[in-house]
Amino acid sequence: MLDQPATEAELTRLLGEVDPLTTARILAIEASVDELDEAIRETEDEAGFGEEPRTPSSARVANIRVVLDELARAEIEAEPDRGSGAEL
Repeated sequence: MLDQPATEAELTRLLGEVDPLTTARILAIEASVDELDEAIRETEDEAGFGEEPRTPSSARVANIRVVLDELARAEIEAEPDRGSGAEL
């Protein structure tokens, strides 16, 4: 039996609140909760611990990782904007 695609509630539980476009892009991949979890964990491990990229277990995991990598890059690029105010 194939795993059911994750729901928006399951995605939010695993990833937290993200913008609606990112949510829609990830849900359109129709990945299971296990695939979402794998993609999120591996992305976090690579970013947080500098681990070497692993080969994704499926095309859906690879596609989720593309979206997560884009999200991470956008957050990094936005960081200087947050700190650009006058300092006290």
